[in-house]
Amino acid sequence: MIRRLVVLFAVLAATFVLAIPASAAGATTQTVNQHGAFTPFHVDAACGAPAGTISGTGNQVFHITVNSANDAWITTTQEAWFTLKPDTGNVTYTGHFAFWFGASFNNQNTVVHDITNVRATGSDGSTLTFNLVDHMSMSANGQVNAFTACH
Repeated sequence: MIRRLVVLFAVLAATFVLAIPASAAGATTQTVNQHGAFTPFHVDAACGAPAGTISGTGNQVFHITVNSANDAWITTTQEAWFTLKPDTGNVTYTGHFAFWFGASFNNQNTVVHDITNVRATGSDGSTLTFNLVDHMSMSANGQVNAFTACH
């Protein structure tokens, strides 16, 4: 699931980069802030957390800079108070998550990485806590380095 998210964010970021014309005189920058309830979405099981549907309310900041060479730097930070209703079982989790994503692109290199932190309490008193880190880089010669760590 997480690798699919990293690839999805990289594709979305690249699409966004290509959609913003860079100024011949310098960099173009855009920042978007969002606050409030978000559309519920389904998540796959990860780091011992069950698959299910997440709903909640939170905040997000998205920032992108593209220079005249079409190099780009993208970052987003999200945080939310949420409810997770698992696909199976009777336990519902409520808690907080924080997510950060960053990407850098130029004509030779790409770096994409993200961090997710989750803390929640189940309706039965159980707890759900994890930290997930993803990283992928590609050098000018096409060498790809990637890892995922979950604690």
